[in-house]
Amino acid sequence: TPNTTSKRCFLWVLIIDNSMNHFQVIVIGAGMAGIMATKTLLEAGVQAACLEARQRVGGRTHTDYSLGVSIDLGAAWIHGPHGNPLTPLAAEHGVTWGYSDFNNDYGDSVMAFDAEGKRLDTPAYTRGGQVYRAALIAMYGSVLYDFPPASVRSSADLLAYGLPGVDVAAMTPDEQKGFYYASVVRPQYEDASDLALCDWRQAKNYLKLPGGDLLLYGGGYKRLVEGLAAGLDIRTGIAVRHIAYDEQGVLVTTPFFSMPADYVVITVPLGVLKSGQIAFAPRLPAEKIGAINRLGFGRYEKMALRFPSIFWPLEPHRFNYVAEGEPELYNAWLNNAHYTGEPVIISYHSGSRAEIINRMSDEEVIDGCLCVLRKMFGPNIPDPVAHVRSGWEMDPYAQGSYSYARVGMKADDRITLGKPVGDKLFFAGEAVHPQFWGTVHGAYETGLLAARRIMAVENVEE
Repeated sequence: TPNTTSKRCFLWVLIIDNSMNHFQVIVIGAGMAGIMATKTLLEAGVQAACLEARQRVGGRTHTDYSLGVSIDLGAAWIHGPHGNPLTPLAAEHGVTWGYSDFNNDYGDSVMAFDAEGKRLDTPAYTRGGQVYRAALIAMYGSVLYDFPPASVRSSADLLAYGLPGVDVAAMTPDEQKGFYYASVVRPQYEDASDLALCDWRQAKNYLKLPGGDLLLYGGGYKRLVEGLAAGLDIRTGIAVRHIAYDEQGVLVTTPFFSMPADYVVITVPLGVLKSGQIAFAPRLPAEKIGAINRLGFGRYEKMALRFPSIFWPLEPHRFNYVAEGEPELYNAWLNNAHYTGEPVIISYHSGSRAEIINRMSDEEVIDGCLCVLRKMFGPNIPDPVAHVRSGWEMDPYAQGSYSYARVGMKADDRITLGKPVGDKLFFAGEAVHPQFWGTVHGAYETGLLAARRIMAVENVEE
């Protein structure tokens, strides 16, 4: 295997390398973008192989089954199922889904608690959140409101500047907590970053398909991506370290061998491109390097806990804990039992909250989870019998979770990142999508687009 360092096995790898044919296309990364690029090319008769650094396919989709149910430690939802290409594919591959209402539009998707564990009044809490979302729409669309000046750049700046029609002081305490969660906590989970780093002007370019959000709780994304990857030439455990390119073609180098090709499709996460762990010769164009550096790449982590039995209500499907002080942790919970009937609940952290959590041991995180759960649901709840957590920030092949609109980026940075270089290097992944970034269907589309661009160069019809 490539990870074996003995002389005998190393010679075996060299023999395999010598037997490799010249590929028309090498795809780097077997996430959704890489899988779809490889699949599209092969179905069009273009010889393509995919190299994946991990020992599995899926990239930032990763489904764990150790708790007795499928837990997606990375991407978990189809965001906007209507018109989304993933919805029929999930059905085709036997994935079960359930509806999630993140905005609490109907007032019945969340149960909220204050810092002491006192349950908040749901209608009042819901009104507070709706005031924030209504104010955003008024700011974008009302002719009666002066748009904030250019100096109001970050989401934190925007809150400090003020939103139209918002008078927090006139709200009830529970309404204030709803407004706070919707305006401060929830956006951090959407962008996987902190408000001071997020550019609300750029973020408004994000488009969401209709239909809410579908949690893939039965089988998870693993079932979907492995179904799509079936039959493809994907070689796992092989990290690309160097890509040389000129008018004649490309040479992709790994620690074990080099592979020549006519084209390469690069679908690694933005965090990997930022790290510089893949060297290019010649260097990438300055405008592309600038886009890589300016785009934001956030953190989003999960801790899933399995208990001996369900001690929390099956309804609703989300719990909010409106903490106080710094840091504010353990404030977002997914009621997995609502979907599966199994005693599993998941705690989420993003942005700087995720950074803090990632520097804590499993035991420390579990203790924090239990402290909050006992405030919300009673002091006598049992300890968990099993757990699993993500670690995308520390993963060398991710170095974060997904991209966001960062203060300082240019409006066309995503397009610049996705532009081919010399009709030899092609780029795909959620970060290059100008409207669907941060989503699996965004990655899906860009994988198709990269393949079609190569086919156009080769005059191959789909």
